[in-house]
Amino acid sequence: MSAKCAKCSKTVYKAEELKCLDQSWHKPCFKCTECGMVLTMKNYKGFNKQPYCSAHYPQLKATTVESTPEQDRLKKNTELSSGKLYRKDFEENIVGRVTNVADDPETTRQKNLSQMRGVNYTGGAQQHQAPAPTSYDDDGDQGYGGGAQVAPPAPRPQANQGLVYRALYDYQASDNDEVSFNDGDTIVDCEVIDDGWIMGTVENTGQRGMIPSNYVEPA
Repeated sequence: MSAKCAKCSKTVYKAEELKCLDQSWHKPCFKCTECGMVLTMKNYKGFNKQPYCSAHYPQLKATTVESTPEQDRLKKNTELSSGKLYRKDFEENIVGRVTNVADDPETTRQKNLSQMRGVNYTGGAQQHQAPAPTSYDDDGDQGYGGGAQVAPPAPRPQANQGLVYRALYDYQASDNDEVSFNDGDTIVDCEVIDDGWIMGTVENTGQRGMIPSNYVEPA
């Protein structure tokens, strides 16, 4: 028994039958459902058992589903639970803990330099030492009672003072407490601060400050 054409519903004979989309078609009837362009087995696209060309093939669109009150409630509960867990973890692992930071070489050098200048470090803050009070007698002379003058105590000698060094290279100061010098300059009245730095006075310029020890040698 001959089949019926899916387009014109007429009988389709074997010689002109085209089987596609689970149906039989006359070759001239196999057209795009929208524009009527004749299609072949190579360029057609099927949708709901109907042929379409590429230009008019139906495009599926995503459907937006509106949230329900139950979904809103669950979302809110999840956010509240997440916030509580985060706060608990923060209080247990962060609050109240103190992180100790080791001094780097630059901080150590600054501390040593400040101590040489009479400045103490207490918890990171600088505290200058106040000079000892001086009493005055009735004549305006300095003394300690009865008008008798008392000689100020002699400064305590410090180790490594009075050393003399000679510059090996040119150096340009990179900080406020450093001094610049040229190759061959004489550095006098030197004090060794640590393994890497020396406090001294450049004889040619009279400037005094920190000097890198690897730029000089004992004179």
